[in-house]
Amino acid sequence: MTKVLYLGWVGFRNLGDELSWRLFQRFSKKYGQYEKIAFSLPLVCAEQIAPYDVVVLGGGSLIKPEYMQILQQATQMEKKVLVWGSGIDGIDKRDVDLLLANELPDLTKYFSSQDSFVLKHAMAAAAFAGIRGPLSQKLLEALAADHDHIYTVSDPALLLKTKRPRQKRNDEKIIGINWGTTYNRLFGQNEEMVENALAKVAKKLMRQGYHIYIYAVWDNDRAACKRLYDKISCPYRVVWDQKLYSEKQLIRLLSRFSATINLKLHANLLSLAASVPPVLLGYRFKVFDCAASLGLERYVVSTDAVELEEELLQKLELVNRNRQHIVHQYSDYRSFYRPLLMEPFQKELFF
Repeated sequence: MTKVLYLGWVGFRNLGDELSWRLFQRFSKKYGQYEKIAFSLPLVCAEQIAPYDVVVLGGGSLIKPEYMQILQQATQMEKKVLVWGSGIDGIDKRDVDLLLANELPDLTKYFSSQDSFVLKHAMAAAAFAGIRGPLSQKLLEALAADHDHIYTVSDPALLLKTKRPRQKRNDEKIIGINWGTTYNRLFGQNEEMVENALAKVAKKLMRQGYHIYIYAVWDNDRAACKRLYDKISCPYRVVWDQKLYSEKQLIRLLSRFSATINLKLHANLLSLAASVPPVLLGYRFKVFDCAASLGLERYVVSTDAVELEEELLQKLELVNRNRQHIVHQYSDYRSFYRPLLMEPFQKELFF
């Protein structure tokens, strides 16, 4: 029987990474008979790969040189390899803008010639190469990866069951804000400025009759959420929920809201699963990449925006106005990507 090793940033109580792993486990067990399905901590050596028959690069931002080397090692050891919903990250904002304008940036500052060689051959050897977003796919193709072999499957979170939209009560005006930390590794390199802008946005929304609900999706985000709550300083209209929820619990919670503003990528995807339109804080390449896979580029606000507060308010007005369109569009994209995400399981590509 097959032994499968899943590579991912698992074990750190980050909802998005844990969610991708749980979905992979669920469908692996449903569609196949495996002797063992295990996950690795970030990065592994050849000795740790040796007991397994299949190595899967899972959901996350793992298409980077060090992980490509692991896949190359696995293929040299005659293991089967798959890429399932992973993407590129770490691309500068200036180069993100070029990609969005259908231009290619200089990739040599991200990938050496050796990196490109390893990436090209690791991707070519994959039995399945499903990439998180079209911007990642465009970069891979520019690095000479096989155009016909790789394709966009969006994020594994699209495999979650969605909550049927319901009519909001007239008195139910709640904006969810997902906040946290990137340890200042965000576009603009000024987390405090973004936090202050969110506090100002929240105060303006409260004057419009909204309540604010602050929530986290990672242990390490709690301190930042508490800080935002204190800056808004209105305990009668603001909830700071300290609990970390499972994906099902969070979808149920978010379904009450009018809209959300989210820092973390998977908070946006869970909001969409709850049929609640999100404003996406574009703090790194991966947010723009995933948004492009779902046709949501116009609802992203970059964290380096000069008029960040005003842009957030404008985007929030836009998502509220286009609520039904966004919900139906997400449903259409989910219907398109779901068979692609399920292909490795249904076609038994692990054997």
